[in-house]
Amino acid sequence: MDLEELAKAVSGLKFPQDEGDLTCAEPGHPDGHTCLPVSADLDVDDVVEDFGKRYVDPYTRAHGLPPLPLDDRVGWTHAWIWFARAIAVGRGPDGRPVVAVAERNMPEPGDLPADMPWLDRLVAITGGPTSPPPAPDWAAVESRLGTPLPGDYKRLVEVFGCRGTFDVFFDVFDPAEVIDYWGLYAGDDPAVGDRPCFPLPGGVIPWSNNEHHESFWWIAEGPDPDRWPVYAVTEDDIGTRFDCTATEFLYRQITDPDHPFFGQASHTRGHWFMTYADRTA
Repeated sequence: MDLEELAKAVSGLKFPQDEGDLTCAEPGHPDGHTCLPVSADLDVDDVVEDFGKRYVDPYTRAHGLPPLPLDDRVGWTHAWIWFARAIAVGRGPDGRPVVAVAERNMPEPGDLPADMPWLDRLVAITGGPTSPPPAPDWAAVESRLGTPLPGDYKRLVEVFGCRGTFDVFFDVFDPAEVIDYWGLYAGDDPAVGDRPCFPLPGGVIPWSNNEHHESFWWIAEGPDPDRWPVYAVTEDDIGTRFDCTATEFLYRQITDPDHPFFGQASHTRGHWFMTYADRTA
């Protein structure tokens, strides 16, 4: 297969249809993946460059590949996540490129310890970011806003970077986006749902939104930002208070099909975080 044929074949396999329906025709290869034939004219770098344009930043051997049911005789170098599957690229024993689509070996939310911190749960079910993000200048951000921010949100950004999207649906703002989005509402007559915008008393500060034009805020009540509740606002500007942290709210939205505000879990098998970039496919 040339690059276009590979891309078409991968696209047809990357969406999970049935549990465990990937098998490989290569002798000795384990179940749970499908290897695709690659043209002898292609090099691994050609495949990685093309897939990088289509699926953005890959996991690499340098920063850690996700656990996948793949033949260990191949030197796997890159992997891209898509729902419950991954697209992997490597070099075979003969040096030629190998491409496979594989089921991800990720834990289910119900398998995680009940006392596991919410951020650790997000890392466990998504596989974490593809590489460590740059460290934010929290002092500058909090000075601009005029308030400290919740510690769980800061740890979330420090781990994921958040210039991306969870499950191609939920966006968590990075610090610059928090300031920009907040600035849109902190005018002469600010209002979000039935709440004013910070710094007015009981005002709200934004931290996330999603593809349904719903937005998520903190109610900045009290001096301790770690105790601020979440304020979820629909596209119709109706707000609902949730007494939990941003990270817990995000995790429950992703995994709980009965979430009282909105649950994506009933439509999704497999979770991941994808860095934002221009995509061609």
